[in-house]
Amino acid sequence: MAHPTYRPDIDGLRAVAVLLVVFHHAFPPLLPGGFIGVDLFFVISGFLISTIIFQSLEQGTFSFLDFYKRRVKRIFPALCLVLLASFACGWFVLLPADYKQLGKHMAAGAAFVSNFAFWSESGYFESGSKLKPLLHLWSLGIEEQYYIFWPLIAWFLWKRQINLFKICVTLFVVSFIINIATAKGNPVAAFYSPASRFWELLVGSMLAYTKLHQLNWRQIAAGKFNSAPHVEPQNPSRAKNITAWAGILILALGVYFINPERRFPGFWALFPTIAAFLLIKAGPKAWLNQHVLSNRLFVWVGLISFPLYLWHWPFLVFAEIKLGTLNATTKLGLIALSILLSWITYRFVERPIRFGKLIVETKKVSLALCTLLFAVAILGGYTYQRDGFDFRFPKFIQALLHNQPKLDEGWRSGTCILDQGHPSSEFSPDCVDKIAYKADQAKRPLLFLWGDSHAAALYPGLKHLQDTGAYSFGVAQRTGAVCPPIIGDARPWCNEINTSSFKLIQELKPEIVMMYAYWSHGLDGKGGFAGLYDLTKLDATVAELKKAGVKRVILMGPSPYWKNSLPHNIVETWKKSKTVAKPPLYMSYGDFGLVAELPIYDKQMREIAKRLDISYISGVDYLCNQDGCLTRDSEDGVKVASVDYGHLTVDAAQTYIKRIAPLIFSSETVYSSPQN
Repeated sequence: MAHPTYRPDIDGLRAVAVLLVVFHHAFPPLLPGGFIGVDLFFVISGFLISTIIFQSLEQGTFSFLDFYKRRVKRIFPALCLVLLASFACGWFVLLPADYKQLGKHMAAGAAFVSNFAFWSESGYFESGSKLKPLLHLWSLGIEEQYYIFWPLIAWFLWKRQINLFKICVTLFVVSFIINIATAKGNPVAAFYSPASRFWELLVGSMLAYTKLHQLNWRQIAAGKFNSAPHVEPQNPSRAKNITAWAGILILALGVYFINPERRFPGFWALFPTIAAFLLIKAGPKAWLNQHVLSNRLFVWVGLISFPLYLWHWPFLVFAEIKLGTLNATTKLGLIALSILLSWITYRFVERPIRFGKLIVETKKVSLALCTLLFAVAILGGYTYQRDGFDFRFPKFIQALLHNQPKLDEGWRSGTCILDQGHPSSEFSPDCVDKIAYKADQAKRPLLFLWGDSHAAALYPGLKHLQDTGAYSFGVAQRTGAVCPPIIGDARPWCNEINTSSFKLIQELKPEIVMMYAYWSHGLDGKGGFAGLYDLTKLDATVAELKKAGVKRVILMGPSPYWKNSLPHNIVETWKKSKTVAKPPLYMSYGDFGLVAELPIYDKQMREIAKRLDISYISGVDYLCNQDGCLTRDSEDGVKVASVDYGHLTVDAAQTYIKRIAPLIFSSETVYSSPQN
């Protein structure tokens, strides 16, 4: 089977791609657009694979068996190693529910359907979606699906003498249209679906055909798709240099302008795909490609790019699960460790299997690798069936973890708490209690719950308070994931639902507006404002509420915020002192405790409330005491107080709301103080 001439500049481009992804994952605020490195990989893969296929078909040497044997030797060794290492690490680090999920993801990764698995789990309400050790395998799934279908399509059409460039263009147009249409209505589907991603690999395939046949745009426009084989000129032309510089400029613009808030891929994915197209098209003799991308360091990183892509994410995820929030030094150390392990993998696993004479001559190696990957998939499936091997923990811990609720348990999810990107039109009319519309004013006051998912977690407590009959009131709710109750949010989606929420407040004229969000998203932990939430706009928002006639505005202070998920903290505390039968009911600060900045957040929000002359109620005051903050329902209880790092469970929300009910319905401006 034919193989393309080696181009060191393409390995250099691989290095750019993987470094963008690695540093985006490690430092997302500093490099928010770095994830487009994956799109560079797509174009590179499409180009190299299609070059092999087209050359082999035209030379009459194409073999499915040879093609897939080489893919197996290229991909399976490092993948098996990373999957098994993740399984071993997860045994010691992950809770049963997370380990069970890891087993599912191992099986999906081994079957190259990770994109479909993560697609089905996507969304804010899938707890811990960013702390899945094998999340990055979604892109490998899409590439492998392309490797499976594209050779079959190309071979079938070639045998029928149908021009492959026309097919590439046709499939590109179809996939790109699907991408645009899907990204507008369902960006998650557009992100994970092969139908809306294949066009990026087809960009590489089209380029492979034009390079092989030395086609220019005039020939393509004239429908002349079969010219002489391509011969790279000895001296690069000015046009090639311009092409390469244009490619790197477009890539830089993409990294600068694209961020996770965009509806990606959509039109935004044109930045990295066009950039990769131009850089590859410029050829190895263009100055940028020859002197920068072909630099020995770039080429070396490019050679280890595949194992580096596989290793870096599990390192970051397991470290964060085990240690909590990672500082910059730790992250850089993990990146360095990933690079070292990637080189070891490349030098002592990949190269011997792919290029060692004994291995190449052994026909059974591909079968052995397939058998090993199949065994890894079986191991993952068995882990899933056995519920993450919960026998690793004592009975009390097992009972506690089995009672661990889902993130949105008890919420009015999908109707009154919207996931990111969903418009306010999806709020249900039932988000406003019907009793609020009755002429009988005894059913008032109306309490308007406004904020992000942390506000949504308070609803079960309010509902329970209604059901007990201790207070007669109605509830209206408008909450959005990662969307604080602030008018004028810079993010279009949040601005839209908050504008809609405020209009509803003007219409309903509620007596009480309860505002709550994960305020640390807008605080720097030192008494200043910084981060995703622009809390400087709280003043104007409260002023508008008062102008709208709201009699009572309540700013809800922080509930306990944990360094890691509370269930994880409980288990780690037990591990540190296994002589203790049960972890403490209250946990304070420490490696597995409350975030150190919690008192600063509480003090700052309290000061804001006083300055704005509105009531302030803090979860720290009512769920904590001198021993720390509440971890579960009672000393012998197995119901945790927080689902994760700070979302209250149903039981905790009911306890909290019951304690603060007199303050909510007080006629005075109040500032809560500890009752413990």
